[in-house]
Amino acid sequence: MKKIRAGIIGCGGIANSHLGGYQKNEVEVTAVTDMNPAAAKSFAEKAGPSAKCFADFKALLNSGAVDMVSICTPPNAHADAAVMALSKNIHVLCEKPLAGSIASARKIHESAQKSSAMIMTAFRHRYLPAMVKIKELLDADTIGTVVFFNNIFCGPSFAMKDKWFTKKAIAGGGCIFDTNSHSVDLFRFLMGEVIEQKAVMHRHFEGTDVEDAGTIIVKSKKGVLGSMTSAFVAGTGKAFIDIMGQKGEIFYDYCDPDKVKIKLINKQEWEIKTVEPSGGFTEQIAHFLGAINGKHKLSCTSFDGLRAVEIIQSTYN
Repeated sequence: MKKIRAGIIGCGGIANSHLGGYQKNEVEVTAVTDMNPAAAKSFAEKAGPSAKCFADFKALLNSGAVDMVSICTPPNAHADAAVMALSKNIHVLCEKPLAGSIASARKIHESAQKSSAMIMTAFRHRYLPAMVKIKELLDADTIGTVVFFNNIFCGPSFAMKDKWFTKKAIAGGGCIFDTNSHSVDLFRFLMGEVIEQKAVMHRHFEGTDVEDAGTIIVKSKKGVLGSMTSAFVAGTGKAFIDIMGQKGEIFYDYCDPDKVKIKLINKQEWEIKTVEPSGGFTEQIAHFLGAINGKHKLSCTSFDGLRAVEIIQSTYN
């Protein structure tokens, strides 16, 4: 089996999690780049002796030093790097949202159709052991026909006011686009395709042009109703998924990460399924490597990234 060499484009906070995922999967990181040369140099030192710094993503992709790349830049910079990598048949793991606009996301997806390389949207929550267990429970009809999918990801992230996450030209949207991208993908993964969506949102930060609190509501082909809430301005943190069916309920609290809880109709006590706590980055990269090596089909593609962008961006109109 060919040893795969990885590059990382964008050396901000999320890149550290990608690096950890590569290291745990024994993938050598051979190239890094960032708009801030000092950040790239510091990151390369963490990545190991094989990691070389490049001036920009074009130099990195033209170097012949990588077989795959993680794109960890802000959303408005995803498309140019992803399209170039795919044109060179370099595999791409692209952070969510797939792009800052529907047009850019479609451009990436169309490029993927022409490439022999694979592109995976980095929806790591799919690969959490807890989410794998929830999918198994749903497939086994444990709680019957699903009625509601409720999710919240929020907390006190007031520093976002002065970061690119609250600048529409860079981020493409606010907390719904950034955070609920994961939510929308989980809904599609567990409940099926979305056929209807709408949202309500509000901006508390002064001087920003995106929402910092909001709720998106969706409906699946099978009639499941989903409510997904996020905020940068909530005074306390919450992160959970609550799925209610006609025979019971499945609940997962990200703050209690080793337990998936099940309560069936007419039962007073919760049944606990123990799972391995994880951030999902290692499992996500392991899945991608398996797909690259032909062990299984890629389960999260550019189409999944495109659909999340389409669903959320349509609520901004």
